[in-house]
Amino acid sequence: MDVRLNRLLNSAERFVQDKKDAKDVENSTSPRTQSQQAAPLESKSDFAVSLPIQYHNIQNRLTELQKQLSKEQARSGLLEDVETNQEDLKKILFENEPLFAELESESADAFNKKEALTASQGTIKALLHELKKKEVEGENIFSLGMMLNPEEFKGKVGAFSAQAQKPLSESVVKRLLGG
Repeated sequence: MDVRLNRLLNSAERFVQDKKDAKDVENSTSPRTQSQQAAPLESKSDFAVSLPIQYHNIQNRLTELQKQLSKEQARSGLLEDVETNQEDLKKILFENEPLFAELESESADAFNKKEALTASQGTIKALLHELKKKEVEGENIFSLGMMLNPEEFKGKVGAFSAQAQKPLSESVVKRLLGG
């Protein structure tokens, strides 16, 4: 499940606005009623509930991407080795599966080591790009979850060390939003 940039920005803007509203209310003379306090919580709840699910989905996708990257790096390394012949490549396994499955098919005669190496290197670049994108997306979701409801988010996602994560400050969020 992808998180759209505008959704993250809207959530961050809502966070800043909620902080501002809370400060204004504390400074005002009239206290908020129960219904006024419940309204912002209800609007956040559906989004906040989906954050741990999104975070887990991204972590699962990162695991898949890392596995694919390892496989492609192994392929690339073997294809770069000039001494490895096509018969040797057929015997190599990656997680109990043929690393060069295309050599098992009837079109194995058309296999070109240089073309396969170029394709593998292109795949590695694409995987690295997607990995970076998913890592940033995961960090953003984690930050939003920790901003909205840290205790609940930690409980749903799992135990994290306090040293590994820095809390976001309101000033950083404002600066990122261009405010």
